[in-house]
Amino acid sequence: MSTIPQIIMHQVESSQFAAIGHAPELDLLAVQFHPKKSTGVSDIYHYQNFSAELFAEFLGAESQGSFFIQRIKKCADQFPYSKVDQAAFSYAAAPPASKPASLAEAAPVRSLSKELLAGLLTGREYGKEMLKEEEMQAKAAGLIVIFGASDDLMEFRGLVDDERGAPTIALIDDKGLLPFREDIEHDDEALKEYFARAQQVRAVDALWAKEDGYSWTYRTDVPHATFEIVEDGEPYCRGIVIDVADLGGAA
Repeated sequence: MSTIPQIIMHQVESSQFAAIGHAPELDLLAVQFHPKKSTGVSDIYHYQNFSAELFAEFLGAESQGSFFIQRIKKCADQFPYSKVDQAAFSYAAAPPASKPASLAEAAPVRSLSKELLAGLLTGREYGKEMLKEEEMQAKAAGLIVIFGASDDLMEFRGLVDDERGAPTIALIDDKGLLPFREDIEHDDEALKEYFARAQQVRAVDALWAKEDGYSWTYRTDVPHATFEIVEDGEPYCRGIVIDVADLGGAA
């Protein structure tokens, strides 16, 4: 006798839907919409290929409605969806989802992950991306946070506290940003270190206005979590969080 899969549904405050849930063993997102006025029935839709990390971002988003539109609804090819027969699944209610007010509340530094930090930063306003406390905790956890500013800056926080003119391709490793070759003059040890690091650095490409709805996005083959910065309620930047452990270092 087969077991009916159970999905824990988290109540959310959104004008679009009433609850969301996830089945990690199936990489399946469940979205329960508000009851239809005509029938009083709440439809549930399932979205495939939806990872647990992405669900953590969705659940922790400042605006879950905006996240749904920008990151899920507009990506129908990536997350095929269908209206489900609710009898085929068991849905259980969870306590209303609440977003932690700070990283200290969200998790101890040692357990702070790139996904958790990205979920907390999603929905932040341009110019108010991170608190100083959050930058320090990200640094302690070995996390590099990357986002854009103005139309010509690539900002780094956490393990790396720096900025670069952009659009550009930044080269990083477990020691941080690789300096520009022209900035190293008459220093044999610094040059030796530069060339040794240059063999193993990973690239992060800052892209200006290359994706509809965003001023800044980033492209890299380094594993990362993403977050959304808004300006006046509209998407401005899709930033990324990288764990130094994925660059060959240790947090």
